[in-house]
Amino acid sequence: MYREIIVLAKSSKHSEYCLAGVDTTTGEWIRPISSNIVNEGSVPIIDVTYRDGNQVQILDMIKIKLLSHKPTISQPENYLYDSNFKWEKTGQSSLAELVKYRGYDQAKQIFYNNGKEVSEEELSGQPSLLFVNVKDSCIFIKTFFDGNRRLQFNFTYNGMKYQYFKISDKLILTKFTNISDGNYNYRDDLPVVFSLTDKFKKTDQYYKMVAQMFY
Repeated sequence: MYREIIVLAKSSKHSEYCLAGVDTTTGEWIRPISSNIVNEGSVPIIDVTYRDGNQVQILDMIKIKLLSHKPTISQPENYLYDSNFKWEKTGQSSLAELVKYRGYDQAKQIFYNNGKEVSEEELSGQPSLLFVNVKDSCIFIKTFFDGNRRLQFNFTYNGMKYQYFKISDKLILTKFTNISDGNYNYRDDLPVVFSLTDKFKKTDQYYKMVAQMFY
């Protein structure tokens, strides 16, 4: 089946990509996944590249061919795509058009609780993708004693404070590569796409990620 989606997330996953968007007809979330089980369905660069050599960008409207619905306990929006069909750009949307057309998701919490991870016992088939407007947001950068440097996201949603979410938005990671430790880009209103990961085998937890920020 062919579907047209507006791309709302294009983030890092196993040195490839994790993409997600909303159907232009129904507004439902769709996360196209590849058949690469080892890389948890991540999308290779060749599949996010159009025939003209340009890559899929945020808010592109694209036509894709889906083979089957492949929901998991943590990601019910997964669909296996046909890698033999080259993705086609059919148009370009905007944040204003998206909010007018679809609106924000009306979740009470960011995935089950106000922590940064979810246990398997908490999972109940809820969406693993959320497009919401958050408050009091900032990017927190810290370099640890071992030299490991982390970019994390702190914010408030529905009156709850959330801290230390990992960022997988490639543009944000690139922008803040050489910036010193501290709190940055404070915003009182910020549209964000959040994603819930597959199970992290070392901890048996599912982690909440910042897949896309609309600064």
